Amino acid sequence: MTSSSSSLLPSTTAVVPIANVETKPTKNKQYLCLFSVITAGLLDEDIGSDEQEIIEIVTLIIDVDQKQRVAVHRQYVRPSLIENLTDESKQASGVDENLVFSSDVDLDGALVKFDRFLRDQYLHPDFNVNFTLVCENCLHLRQCLHPESVKKSTVPLPTYYWSYFDMRHEFAHMYTTTERPDLKTMLEKLSITSVDEPDYCMRHARNMESIVYQMLKDGYQFKKPESVMVHLQQGLCSLEDNIEESTVVRARGLPWQCTDQDVAKFFRGLDIEKGGVALCLSSQGRRNGEALVRFVTVEHRELALRRHKHHIGQRYIEVYKATGRDFLNVAGGYANKRKRDTVDGHLYLLADLKDSLANNHDYCNPK
Repeated sequence: MTSSSSSLLPSTTAVVPIANVETKPTKNKQYLCLFSVITAGLLDEDIGSDEQEIIEIVTLIIDVDQKQRVAVHRQYVRPSLIENLTDESKQASGVDENLVFSSDVDLDGALVKFDRFLRDQYLHPDFNVNFTLVCENCLHLRQCLHPESVKKSTVPLPTYYWSYFDMRHEFAHMYTTTERPDLKTMLEKLSITSVDEPDYCMRHARNMESIVYQMLKDGYQFKKPESVMVHLQQGLCSLEDNIEESTVVRARGLPWQCTDQDVAKFFRGLDIEKGGVALCLSSQGRRNGEALVRFVTVEHRELALRRHKHHIGQRYIEVYKATGRDFLNVAGGYANKRKRDTVDGHLYLLADLKDSLANNHDYCNPK
């Protein structure tokens, strides 16, 4: 295992190749990419909840077979919405503010630069290597990178950002615990001392590295990564459907022209059930700026609630708890409406519902 200080290259981009990578890599050779970000705001369990921008990305790549680090890539990211960091942020993150604001790349540029780095090092999935991200928890990808990139990026995220290993889940599976311990607890359980590193993001990645090495040494195999939902799937439900009560939220304050796909974009990074966006209509059959959203798990619903007062454009969106019955009253009501408006095998639609159907909205308020 090779150690490396983040201060080796005092620049806005630090690239430290550690070991030689095969220029003709063995097919399906496995690499784990330990992925860590920090934002200009809250960290740890609250990262992403304040909608602050990513200012640093650290990726540390491990050759699983050799159990060694092959490269470290650190990128400071120039934010576009703020002009300085708060004292609290600088103290918590340990970042050099000058390096952040003098960075030559924004988030889009940082992602492009890292993709180019992977190709230069023959680590890109296009070279038939098994390359998968590893995060301490889902927040770095689901609550930070995905929602920010969908607002800012002009190009889609590469495929390797759409699946990942959640270290907390993998650790719990390996050591048969019902808990999903945080990084500090994982280090303590394995009797590993935290690295001495002032930069939060680099320290976080290197501590993850120590834990992964121990898991590999103990015989663990990283096999089944989690996936992030790419596209919202259309679907219908009926009032008789059984819906988990704790998986639904109500989003309020949406632009009137907002489509179900726009709602899904607002919750990008979280997994929504098929047909899981129900746009609410007024008594006149017009969209009223609200939607019911049904997520695949309780955990994803809790993450959605953390996006309360996040933005679509200049509008902030309120996100509240809702029930399965709330969702069915809207989504299931339209299924019944379709049945009532069918005559002689032909479907006749109310005029004020036509625009909704043209945008693939299969839901309305059962008025």
